[in-house]
Amino acid sequence: MKWHITLPPTTDHKSRLRDLPDFLKGRIIGQDHVIPKVVPTLQNGELGLSDPGRPKGTFLFLGPTGVGKTEITLLMCQYLFGDVEKHCIRLDMSEYQNQESLQLLLGQGENSRGNMGRFYDRAEGRGFILFDEIEKAHPRVLDIFLQVLDAARITVANGETLNLADFYIVATTNIGADVLMDVKSSSITTIERFIEDLAAAELRPEVLARFNVRCVFQRLSYNAQKQIATIMLNKELKLLASKGHNLTFGKGVLELLVAEGVEPRLGARRMRTTVESHCRHAVREAMLQGHSTSGELNVQNGKLVIQNA
Repeated sequence: MKWHITLPPTTDHKSRLRDLPDFLKGRIIGQDHVIPKVVPTLQNGELGLSDPGRPKGTFLFLGPTGVGKTEITLLMCQYLFGDVEKHCIRLDMSEYQNQESLQLLLGQGENSRGNMGRFYDRAEGRGFILFDEIEKAHPRVLDIFLQVLDAARITVANGETLNLADFYIVATTNIGADVLMDVKSSSITTIERFIEDLAAAELRPEVLARFNVRCVFQRLSYNAQKQIATIMLNKELKLLASKGHNLTFGKGVLELLVAEGVEPRLGARRMRTTVESHCRHAVREAMLQGHSTSGELNVQNGKLVIQNA
């Protein structure tokens, strides 16, 4: 097997790596405690300081749905590799719950390379591999996962061994999510210790031991929910402005979006859809009625409407 040789980082690349914490802090809301844990591993990987015989970094993200576990993975990939669709291999472990699903992952027959071979080629042998909800994987699939974590390689059905030393490996799990949603007031350290104990009881210890970094994501506070709504809303207003609809937003708008875009068991997963739906409804109605689509968004009868200056 040929190992990739990491070239010395350029000055510009070093500068980008120094700016990585600020990039993540500005986009991952309510999880400030996670940033100092993930950044050193990413910087080590990009500076050539990781073990050449293992993945560049391995992360286990625990916590409820919709609090940033997948989002931070996509952001890390975007920042380091640019094209997320190309360089982030996303594998939903709910699709690999039986032993036969190994054929889906690794292929069947001497001419097959499975999903891993196909995704590996698309990523050009570098990027992120995201194993979503790892606790749902069949034990045989987990055995393959151990090989990936330990030796940075995986052998597909046609006998080819894929070198994964230029990938970061991320696994997410919802273990302990119900507990986190019910926690009222405990320190982050206490919560993390409790959730990691739950994970140790459900996942095999040899799996847990192979992760460089383990992070417990907290449920989102109301202020964090409003910050996420603000980010999503500003992004939508920028898009609408590019189409000639210049809008600001008034009192009560964020509260409405949070009320509809956040669910106790799903976090802020629906926020983007909620923001898009409300804003585009307001613009659509104004256009159909022949009114101006520039002005201030306000709440009226549970909907957003445009009030013109």
